[in-house]
Amino acid sequence: MTIVTEHPRTIDPQQVREVMSKVPTGVTVIAGGPGLTGERAAMIVGSFVFISVEPCLVGFFVGHGSSSWPKLKEATVLGISTLSASQTQFCRKLGKKEADRFAEHFWNEGLYGAPLVASSLTAMECQIENVTSVGDHDFVLARVLDLSAGSAADPLIFQNHEFSGLLRH
Repeated sequence: MTIVTEHPRTIDPQQVREVMSKVPTGVTVIAGGPGLTGERAAMIVGSFVFISVEPCLVGFFVGHGSSSWPKLKEATVLGISTLSASQTQFCRKLGKKEADRFAEHFWNEGLYGAPLVASSLTAMECQIENVTSVGDHDFVLARVLDLSAGSAADPLIFQNHEFSGLLRH
């Protein structure tokens, strides 16, 4: 095994973004109710991951520059919804910073009061367990309080700067 003892070369951030765009990722919405902040917030992440069955834990990464995360991290319960391929337009709307992300009736309220995307592939309500700074992101570890699978079968995938479904028809 080779151990690098020198400082690695500086990698161009634009090159990193371009190379990593080739990796397909699922599209997940993190949303929070009024909780401690008094206002709802939502954001899209491409880094959602299942971690453990017992206890039931999930996680995701949030960029330090996120304008939604300061509100979401104060929410009592987070709603986490994995989008289906049929929700591309809804996803585009959520991705616009100036958009009113809760203007339309695409939301349900979960058992614990968190906003969940209606007709999503999966939906879960979670409480934040831990937030760890990693590079230019925070890693959020969350405990699942409730979860369900929707009737949709085709996940929304983001790859090469485009949205698509995964299943072939």
